[in-house]
Amino acid sequence: MNEASVSKEIYLSLQQLLFREARLLSAERYDDWLDLLSDDVQYEMEMPQRRFREDRTQASAPKKTPIFNDDKRSLLMRIGRIKTGFVWAENPVNAIRNIVSNIEVFDSDKADEFTAYSIIEIHRSRLDAERKRFTAGRNDIWKKTASGFQLLKRTVALDDGVVLDSNINFFF
Repeated sequence: MNEASVSKEIYLSLQQLLFREARLLSAERYDDWLDLLSDDVQYEMEMPQRRFREDRTQASAPKKTPIFNDDKRSLLMRIGRIKTGFVWAENPVNAIRNIVSNIEVFDSDKADEFTAYSIIEIHRSRLDAERKRFTAGRNDIWKKTASGFQLLKRTVALDDGVVLDSNINFFF
């Protein structure tokens, strides 16, 4: 990753965009959120592999298992499924809050592309008062276009070694 500084204007624009994105996702404004994504977006999360520090078998380690590895088409399908109203885990609607922090923005090797690192914390509360909290690091690639920034790629690194809930019917 190129850690060259970006202008304050670029940093503040992307920071505000990440805050807006969190608000859109918390409010389930998925169509507005999809407008922020490029048509060829890559949206992925792999199951973390926890190893002891002295474990030197990295070369023979199995490939990581994706929790999700979505493109725009599969994101549209996931959102369409939620909108049907037939997803039992989302009826009644869960209360979800997306909190973004520790935002860093760096220049990319490509013109008008920027790498943004952030921490996301998601709080979900269900009807039965069951509460879940997810934390993860995100590495994004955003492209500046004539109409604003668009997300090209998001890689999410979940902090927990296992998924601590029965489903992930939300977005990071």
